Amino acid sequence: MTDLHHLALLDVDPTHLYRTLRRAGLRPWPPEPYGPAGIIVTFRDRAGSVVVTQCELDGAQWIHASISWTDHMPSYEDLATLKAGVFGDQREAYQVFPRAARHVNIHGFALHLWGRADGAQVLPDLGAMGTI
Repeated sequence: MTDLHHLALLDVDPTHLYRTLRRAGLRPWPPEPYGPAGIIVTFRDRAGSVVVTQCELDGAQWIHASISWTDHMPSYEDLATLKAGVFGDQREAYQVFPRAARHVNIHGFALHLWGRADGAQVLPDLGAMGTI
């Protein structure tokens, strides 16, 4: 594995991500640095990748994670694997559908998750009353 722990700003364990992807049946290459605070993982047997980055927004550290394939949209299982590998069980992660004026799409077959690095819940507990 490439030593990526020098990326002090990235509050994600690249080794855990790599192992999670392997357990899901994917064949990842070792993570490589990506941007000022991020990693990219490409796959040996499928044309796709995972990108994880982190930055400060409004005084909080936020993690962004995406999974993409070159020829099809990632599945729910792909997104659940991404959540487990990047955020684990202790942190919230969100898929966002912004209004049209804020929508950004630079890749036709990518799905994204965002979450606070500290794991803070930023949405209300929508299941507090049982169901919605």
